[in-house]
Amino acid sequence: MNSDPLVLPAISTAILITTFFAIALGFIFKDMLEYQVARWDAYRDTQDTIEYKNPHLIAAYLGLTVFLTLFVGECLSVFEIGRLLSAVLAVVVVIPTSLLIWFQLGEMLKLLVSGGSEAIDIDSYWAGQEVKK
Repeated sequence: MNSDPLVLPAISTAILITTFFAIALGFIFKDMLEYQVARWDAYRDTQDTIEYKNPHLIAAYLGLTVFLTLFVGECLSVFEIGRLLSAVLAVVVVIPTSLLIWFQLGEMLKLLVSGGSEAIDIDSYWAGQEVKK
């Protein structure tokens, strides 16, 4: 082990880099999605759906997914279970979750279009009902 405190091991550097790019692409995706929702809101009369399946949003989401997969793989490799097993576990955990979130995002945006913001307001869902004891 190197005694120089300013030198990071390769695994730590990989974790930092993948974390940075995953967070950066997450913010890019969020901002692009917010823009599409705001655009739909401004042009509700002529636009009947929120266009979230455009190439820029898909590329940002795919980049986010790739860097999250790499991040999880690098973090799992810290436990010295092998790079291949770390990569397989990362793919098994991240990719299905990413697909689920993408499809659920589409359903939430459809609800937003059909019922407005009240349709996706989870906090007010139970507000009108009394809780039974």
